Amino acid sequence: MAPRDMQPELNLLSRLRQGDEEAFAELYRRHKDAVYRFALLWTGSAATAADVTQEAFLAFIAKPAMYDPARGSFAAWLCGVARNFARKEAGLREDATDPGDLLADHALPEAFVENATPEVRLLADERADQVRTALAGVAPHYRDVLVLCELCDHSYAEAAQACGIDIGTVRSRLSRGRAQFAHQLSRLGLLAGSPRVKEAS
Repeated sequence: MAPRDMQPELNLLSRLRQGDEEAFAELYRRHKDAVYRFALLWTGSAATAADVTQEAFLAFIAKPAMYDPARGSFAAWLCGVARNFARKEAGLREDATDPGDLLADHALPEAFVENATPEVRLLADERADQVRTALAGVAPHYRDVLVLCELCDHSYAEAAQACGIDIGTVRSRLSRGRAQFAHQLSRLGLLAGSPRVKEAS
Protein backbone atom coordinates (compact mmCIF):
# COMPACT_ATOMS: atom_id res chain seq x y z
CA MET A 1 0.00 0.00 0.00
CA ALA A 2 1.26 3.50 -0.86
CA PRO A 3 2.17 5.91 1.95
CA ARG A 4 -0.75 8.08 3.02
CA ASP A 5 0.85 11.32 1.77
CA MET A 6 1.20 9.83 -1.74
CA GLN A 7 -2.46 8.81 -1.94
CA PRO A 8 -3.85 12.10 -3.38
CA GLU A 9 -1.18 11.99 -6.09
CA LEU A 10 -1.88 8.33 -6.83
CA ASN A 11 -5.56 9.22 -7.19
CA LEU A 12 -4.64 11.93 -9.71
CA LEU A 13 -2.45 9.46 -11.61
CA SER A 14 -5.28 6.94 -11.71
CA ARG A 15 -7.68 9.59 -13.03
CA LEU A 16 -5.10 10.64 -15.63
CA ARG A 17 -4.74 7.07 -16.88
CA GLN A 18 -8.52 7.06 -17.36
CA GLY A 19 -8.27 10.15 -19.58
CA ASP A 20 -9.04 12.91 -17.06
CA GLU A 21 -7.29 16.04 -18.39
CA GLU A 22 -7.97 17.95 -15.17
CA ALA A 23 -5.86 15.39 -13.31
CA PHE A 24 -2.89 16.19 -15.56
CA ALA A 25 -3.46 19.92 -15.06
CA GLU A 26 -3.37 19.42 -11.29
CA LEU A 27 -0.20 17.29 -11.43
CA TYR A 28 1.41 19.92 -13.66
CA ARG A 29 0.38 22.71 -11.27
CA ARG A 30 1.83 20.81 -8.32
CA HIS A 31 5.19 19.95 -9.89
CA LYS A 32 6.05 22.44 -12.66
CA ASP A 33 7.88 24.89 -10.40
CA ALA A 34 10.01 22.20 -8.75
CA VAL A 35 10.92 20.61 -12.09
CA TYR A 36 11.68 24.03 -13.60
CA ARG A 37 13.84 24.97 -10.59
CA PHE A 38 15.78 21.71 -10.87
CA ALA A 39 16.27 22.24 -14.62
CA LEU A 40 17.31 25.88 -14.13
CA LEU A 41 19.86 24.96 -11.50
CA TRP A 42 21.16 22.07 -13.58
CA THR A 43 21.37 23.90 -16.92
CA GLY A 44 21.98 27.48 -15.79
CA SER A 45 19.64 28.72 -18.52
CA ALA A 46 16.03 29.87 -18.10
CA ALA A 47 15.25 29.10 -21.74
CA THR A 48 16.74 25.61 -21.57
CA ALA A 49 15.06 24.97 -18.21
CA ALA A 50 11.68 25.88 -19.71
CA ASP A 51 12.34 23.50 -22.63
CA VAL A 52 13.47 20.70 -20.31
CA THR A 53 10.39 21.15 -18.10
CA GLN A 54 8.10 21.06 -21.12
CA GLU A 55 9.82 17.94 -22.48
CA ALA A 56 9.57 16.17 -19.12
CA PHE A 57 5.82 16.77 -18.89
CA LEU A 58 5.27 15.89 -22.55
CA ALA A 59 7.12 12.60 -22.03
CA PHE A 60 4.97 11.88 -18.99
CA ILE A 61 1.65 12.73 -20.68
CA ALA A 62 2.60 10.57 -23.68
CA LYS A 63 3.27 7.54 -21.45
CA PRO A 64 1.95 8.05 -17.90
CA ALA A 65 2.48 4.34 -17.16
CA MET A 66 6.27 4.96 -17.21
CA TYR A 67 5.97 6.14 -13.59
CA ASP A 68 5.92 3.26 -11.11
CA PRO A 69 4.79 4.35 -7.60
CA ALA A 70 6.50 1.31 -6.09
CA ARG A 71 9.90 2.76 -7.06
CA GLY A 72 9.49 6.12 -5.29
CA SER A 73 7.83 9.51 -5.35
CA PHE A 74 6.39 11.09 -8.46
CA ALA A 75 8.37 14.30 -7.80
CA ALA A 76 11.70 12.44 -7.76
CA TRP A 77 10.76 10.44 -10.86
CA LEU A 78 9.82 13.64 -12.71
CA CYS A 79 13.15 15.24 -11.74
CA GLY A 80 14.84 12.13 -13.13
CA VAL A 81 13.03 12.60 -16.44
CA ALA A 82 14.03 16.29 -16.45
CA ARG A 83 17.62 15.27 -15.63
CA ASN A 84 17.70 13.01 -18.68
CA PHE A 85 16.43 15.81 -20.93
CA ALA A 86 18.90 18.29 -19.39
CA ARG A 87 21.75 15.88 -20.08
CA LYS A 88 20.48 15.42 -23.64
CA GLU A 89 20.44 19.22 -24.09
CA ALA A 90 24.04 19.28 -22.84
CA GLY A 91 25.01 16.79 -25.54
CA LEU A 92 25.30 13.80 -23.18
CA ARG A 93 28.74 14.94 -22.14
CA GLU A 94 30.14 13.71 -18.85
CA ASP A 95 32.47 16.68 -18.58
CA ALA A 96 31.41 19.93 -16.96
CA THR A 97 29.52 22.47 -19.00
CA ASP A 98 31.62 25.36 -20.24
CA PRO A 99 30.30 28.36 -18.26
CA GLY A 100 30.81 30.45 -21.40
CA ASP A 101 28.06 28.40 -23.06
CA LEU A 102 25.44 29.68 -20.65
CA LEU A 103 22.80 31.95 -22.09
CA ALA A 104 22.35 35.37 -20.55
CA ASP A 105 19.14 34.55 -18.73
CA HIS A 106 18.75 37.10 -15.98
CA ALA A 107 15.16 36.49 -14.98
CA LEU A 108 12.68 33.69 -14.78
CA PRO A 109 9.78 33.97 -17.20
CA GLU A 110 7.01 35.41 -15.01
CA ALA A 111 4.31 33.49 -16.84
CA PHE A 112 6.09 30.22 -16.12
CA VAL A 113 6.42 30.46 -12.35
CA GLU A 114 3.33 31.62 -10.49
CA ASN A 115 3.73 33.36 -7.14
CA ALA A 116 7.51 33.25 -7.16
CA THR A 117 8.94 32.26 -3.80
CA PRO A 118 11.82 34.18 -2.24
CA GLU A 119 14.14 31.37 -3.38
CA VAL A 120 12.99 31.70 -6.99
CA ARG A 121 13.32 35.50 -6.87
CA LEU A 122 16.86 35.01 -5.56
CA LEU A 123 17.70 32.99 -8.67
CA ALA A 124 16.86 36.03 -10.77
CA ASP A 125 19.55 38.31 -9.35
CA GLU A 126 23.16 38.69 -10.37
CA ARG A 127 24.51 36.53 -7.55
CA ALA A 128 22.30 33.69 -8.69
CA ASP A 129 23.84 33.97 -12.16
CA GLN A 130 27.26 33.52 -10.55
CA VAL A 131 26.05 30.52 -8.56
CA ARG A 132 24.62 28.96 -11.73
CA THR A 133 27.96 29.58 -13.42
CA ALA A 134 29.69 27.80 -10.53
CA LEU A 135 27.20 24.91 -10.79
CA ALA A 136 27.92 24.65 -14.51
CA GLY A 137 31.55 24.01 -13.60
CA VAL A 138 30.62 20.87 -11.65
CA ALA A 139 30.76 17.59 -13.59
CA PRO A 140 27.20 16.57 -14.61
CA HIS A 141 27.11 13.30 -12.66
CA TYR A 142 28.05 15.22 -9.48
CA ARG A 143 25.79 18.15 -10.38
CA ASP A 144 22.80 15.78 -10.57
CA VAL A 145 22.93 14.84 -6.90
CA LEU A 146 24.17 18.25 -5.75
CA VAL A 147 21.16 20.01 -7.27
CA LEU A 148 18.68 17.33 -6.19
CA CYS A 149 19.86 17.02 -2.57
CA GLU A 150 21.27 20.44 -1.69
CA LEU A 151 19.23 22.83 -3.78
CA CYS A 152 15.93 21.02 -4.38
CA ASP A 153 15.74 19.34 -0.94
CA HIS A 154 15.25 15.79 -2.21
CA SER A 155 16.29 12.92 0.04
CA TYR A 156 19.21 10.67 -0.84
CA ALA A 157 16.70 7.94 -1.72
CA GLU A 158 14.84 10.28 -4.09
CA ALA A 159 18.11 11.39 -5.70
CA ALA A 160 19.09 7.74 -6.12
CA GLN A 161 15.73 7.06 -7.79
CA ALA A 162 16.01 10.09 -10.08
CA CYS A 163 19.58 9.24 -11.14
CA GLY A 164 19.20 5.47 -11.29
CA ILE A 165 22.03 4.87 -8.81
CA ASP A 166 22.29 3.48 -5.27
CA ILE A 167 22.34 5.61 -2.11
CA GLY A 168 26.04 4.98 -1.48
CA THR A 169 26.83 6.40 -4.90
CA VAL A 170 24.61 9.42 -4.12
CA ARG A 171 26.65 10.05 -0.96
CA SER A 172 30.02 9.81 -2.71
CA ARG A 173 28.91 11.92 -5.67
CA LEU A 174 27.42 14.51 -3.34
CA SER A 175 30.69 14.76 -1.43
CA ARG A 176 32.69 15.19 -4.63
CA GLY A 177 30.09 17.57 -6.06
CA ARG A 178 30.25 19.76 -2.96
CA ALA A 179 34.05 19.91 -3.29
CA GLN A 180 33.86 20.86 -6.98
CA PHE A 181 31.14 23.43 -6.26
CA ALA A 182 33.18 24.98 -3.43
CA HIS A 183 36.19 25.16 -5.76
CA GLN A 184 34.08 26.90 -8.43
CA LEU A 185 32.62 29.33 -5.87
CA SER A 186 36.11 30.09 -4.59
CA ARG A 187 37.35 30.62 -8.14
CA LEU A 188 34.57 33.16 -8.65
CA GLY A 189 35.31 34.85 -5.31
CA LEU A 190 31.94 33.85 -3.84
CA LEU A 191 33.21 32.07 -0.71
CA ALA A 192 33.87 34.25 2.32
CA GLY A 193 37.54 35.14 2.51
CA SER A 194 38.42 33.76 -0.91
CA PRO A 195 39.96 36.17 -3.39
CA ARG A 196 38.72 35.81 -6.92
CA VAL A 197 41.13 33.62 -8.85
CA LYS A 198 42.25 35.20 -12.11
CA GLU A 199 41.94 32.92 -15.11
CA ALA A 200 45.10 32.40 -17.14
CA SER A 201 44.84 34.24 -20.43
